[in-house]
Amino acid sequence: MWNHALEKSLFTPQEISTMGAPQRRTIYTASLEAHIDRLHAQLLTHALFPVPFEKLDCFRGLNTKTAKSMVAGLHRDAAELRVKRLELERAMHSLRSQLYVQPAVPQAYPHAQMHHTAIAMRRHSLD
Repeated sequence: MWNHALEKSLFTPQEISTMGAPQRRTIYTASLEAHIDRLHAQLLTHALFPVPFEKLDCFRGLNTKTAKSMVAGLHRDAAELRVKRLELERAMHSLRSQLYVQPAVPQAYPHAQMHHTAIAMRRHSLD
Protein backbone atom coordinates (compact mmCIF):
# COMPACT_ATOMS: atom_id res chain seq x y z
CA MET A 1 0.00 0.00 0.00
CA TRP A 2 3.03 2.32 0.33
CA ASN A 3 3.08 4.67 -2.64
CA HIS A 4 6.36 6.44 -3.34
CA ALA A 5 4.64 8.95 -5.66
CA LEU A 6 3.69 11.25 -2.76
CA GLU A 7 7.00 11.09 -0.89
CA LYS A 8 8.04 14.56 -2.04
CA SER A 9 4.92 16.08 -0.53
CA LEU A 10 5.47 14.27 2.79
CA PHE A 11 9.23 14.42 3.27
CA THR A 12 11.93 16.96 2.50
CA PRO A 13 14.59 16.05 -0.09
CA GLN A 14 17.10 15.70 2.75
CA GLU A 15 14.83 13.26 4.61
CA ILE A 16 14.33 11.23 1.45
CA SER A 17 18.07 11.00 0.86
CA THR A 18 19.02 10.21 4.47
CA MET A 19 16.20 7.83 5.51
CA GLY A 20 15.43 4.46 4.04
CA ALA A 21 11.98 3.58 2.72
CA PRO A 22 11.14 1.33 5.72
CA GLN A 23 11.86 4.18 8.14
CA ARG A 24 9.82 6.66 6.08
CA ARG A 25 6.99 4.13 5.88
CA THR A 26 6.99 3.76 9.68
CA ILE A 27 6.88 7.54 10.18
CA TYR A 28 4.12 7.93 7.60
CA THR A 29 2.03 5.16 9.16
CA ALA A 30 2.44 6.60 12.66
CA SER A 31 1.48 10.11 11.51
CA LEU A 32 -1.52 8.72 9.63
CA GLU A 33 -2.68 6.77 12.69
CA ALA A 34 -2.28 9.89 14.88
CA HIS A 35 -4.32 11.90 12.40
CA ILE A 36 -7.06 9.25 12.39
CA ASP A 37 -7.08 9.27 16.20
CA ARG A 38 -7.53 13.07 16.16
CA LEU A 39 -10.40 12.75 13.68
CA HIS A 40 -12.08 10.08 15.81
CA ALA A 41 -11.71 12.25 18.93
CA GLN A 42 -13.22 15.19 17.06
CA LEU A 43 -16.17 13.06 15.92
CA LEU A 44 -16.68 11.81 19.47
CA THR A 45 -16.76 15.35 20.91
CA HIS A 46 -19.50 16.28 18.44
CA ALA A 47 -21.36 12.98 18.90
CA LEU A 48 -20.98 12.29 15.17
CA PHE A 49 -20.07 8.65 14.94
CA PRO A 50 -19.44 7.36 11.42
CA VAL A 51 -21.28 4.18 12.45
CA PRO A 52 -22.69 3.00 15.77
CA PHE A 53 -20.06 1.28 17.92
CA GLU A 54 -22.16 -1.91 18.04
CA LYS A 55 -21.68 -2.36 14.29
CA LEU A 56 -17.90 -2.15 14.71
CA ASP A 57 -17.67 -5.12 17.10
CA CYS A 58 -17.29 -7.58 14.22
CA PHE A 59 -14.03 -5.81 13.26
CA ARG A 60 -12.50 -5.90 16.75
CA GLY A 61 -9.06 -7.50 16.64
CA LEU A 62 -8.93 -7.33 12.84
CA ASN A 63 -5.53 -8.23 11.44
CA THR A 64 -3.74 -5.33 9.71
CA LYS A 65 -3.08 -7.35 6.58
CA THR A 66 -6.73 -8.36 6.40
CA ALA A 67 -7.83 -4.74 6.78
CA LYS A 68 -5.40 -3.67 4.04
CA SER A 69 -6.74 -6.41 1.78
CA MET A 70 -10.29 -5.23 2.43
CA VAL A 71 -9.34 -1.64 1.60
CA ALA A 72 -7.50 -2.75 -1.54
CA GLY A 73 -10.54 -4.76 -2.63
CA LEU A 74 -12.85 -1.80 -2.05
CA HIS A 75 -10.44 0.44 -3.97
CA ARG A 76 -10.43 -1.99 -6.91
CA ASP A 77 -14.24 -2.24 -6.84
CA ALA A 78 -14.54 1.55 -6.79
CA ALA A 79 -12.15 1.85 -9.74
CA GLU A 80 -14.15 -0.71 -11.74
CA LEU A 81 -17.41 1.08 -10.95
CA ARG A 82 -15.85 4.40 -11.95
CA VAL A 83 -14.83 2.95 -15.34
CA LYS A 84 -18.33 1.50 -15.87
CA ARG A 85 -19.91 4.85 -14.97
CA LEU A 86 -17.66 6.66 -17.46
CA GLU A 87 -18.55 4.13 -20.17
CA LEU A 88 -22.26 4.62 -19.48
CA GLU A 89 -21.88 8.41 -19.53
CA ARG A 90 -20.04 8.19 -22.86
CA ALA A 91 -22.76 5.96 -24.31
CA MET A 92 -25.49 8.27 -23.01
CA HIS A 93 -23.75 11.29 -24.53
CA SER A 94 -23.47 9.46 -27.86
CA LEU A 95 -27.17 8.52 -27.79
CA ARG A 96 -28.17 12.07 -26.92
CA SER A 97 -26.13 13.49 -29.78
CA GLN A 98 -27.76 10.98 -32.16
CA LEU A 99 -31.21 11.86 -30.83
CA TYR A 100 -30.80 15.57 -31.51
CA VAL A 101 -29.51 15.06 -35.05
CA GLN A 102 -32.43 15.39 -37.49
CA PRO A 103 -31.74 12.89 -40.28
CA ALA A 104 -33.06 13.60 -43.77
CA VAL A 105 -35.70 10.88 -44.05
CA PRO A 106 -36.96 10.26 -47.58
CA GLN A 107 -40.71 10.59 -47.80
CA ALA A 108 -42.34 7.23 -48.48
CA TYR A 109 -45.51 8.77 -49.89
CA PRO A 110 -44.80 12.02 -51.75
CA HIS A 111 -48.52 12.57 -52.31
CA ALA A 112 -49.22 12.51 -48.56
CA GLN A 113 -47.93 16.06 -48.14
CA MET A 114 -49.96 17.24 -51.10
CA HIS A 115 -53.08 15.49 -49.79
CA HIS A 116 -52.56 17.08 -46.35
CA THR A 117 -52.23 20.52 -47.97
CA ALA A 118 -55.38 19.98 -50.00
CA ILE A 119 -57.35 19.01 -46.89
CA ALA A 120 -56.07 22.07 -45.09
CA MET A 121 -57.10 24.25 -48.01
CA ARG A 122 -60.57 22.68 -48.15
CA ARG A 123 -61.00 23.18 -44.45
CA HIS A 124 -60.19 26.83 -44.86
CA SER A 125 -62.55 27.15 -47.80
CA LEU A 126 -65.46 25.68 -45.82
CA ASP A 127 -65.13 28.20 -43.03
